[in-house]
Amino acid sequence: MSLPSPVEACRVDLFASESELRDKYPTAFAERLIRLREMYNYWLANPSIKDRDLRDTIVSRYRVSQSAAYADISVIHQLVPLISAKSKTFHRERANEMLIETYAMAKARKDTKTMERAASSYAKLNGLPAEDENTISYDDIVTQPFCPTLDVRVLGIKPIPDIYNYINKLSKELLPDCPDITDVEWEDADLMEAQLFAPLDNGQKDDPS
Repeated sequence: MSLPSPVEACRVDLFASESELRDKYPTAFAERLIRLREMYNYWLANPSIKDRDLRDTIVSRYRVSQSAAYADISVIHQLVPLISAKSKTFHRERANEMLIETYAMAKARKDTKTMERAASSYAKLNGLPAEDENTISYDDIVTQPFCPTLDVRVLGIKPIPDIYNYINKLSKELLPDCPDITDVEWEDADLMEAQLFAPLDNGQKDDPS
C-alpha cells in the first residue's frame, strides 16, 4: 500500500480517532500520526516554545532520535497554515485571557489608563465596534452570474436581421425629415456660473442699512 506523506495524512486524518488511524494505516505510521497530533496540541498550548525545547520534549516523551524529533517539528510547522482557522481561534482566546488579566491587574492598582487601553484592545480584537449584521464573510459572497452580451434575445426581443445595414437605411430615410437629429447647433450651457461659482462670504451678509 502506498502511504501518503505525513503532512497529507495529517491534513486528512489529524483529528481522527486512534482506532480509525490504526485501522487505516500501518502500526508505525499510525503511531507517528498520533504522536504528531499530540505534539501539535502541545505546541498550541505552548506557542512560545523554542524548537530545541520541543525537540527535547519529543525525544524524552516518545524515546525517538533527535532527527526523528526534528522531522516531526517540520511537519508541525507545515500544519499551521493548514489549520489556520483553529490556530487563529486559539490565539484569539489566549489574547483575550491576557487582556482580561491585564485589565484585572490594572483595576486592582486603579490604573484607569491601562484599563482603558486593555478594554479598547479587547473590543478591537473581538470586532465589537463593527455591527454584526453588516459583517459578511468573503466565503458567503456569491458571484452574480451576469455576462455581458449583445444578443437582445435574452430580453425576449426578436433580433433584427442585418441590424447595422438596417440602421444605416433607416437613418437615410429619416434624415431629410429630421435634419436636427444629425446636425445639432452648439449653444452655451445655461449654468448660471456667476451664482454657482460666486466667492464665499464666510457666512457674512450685506448690511441692509
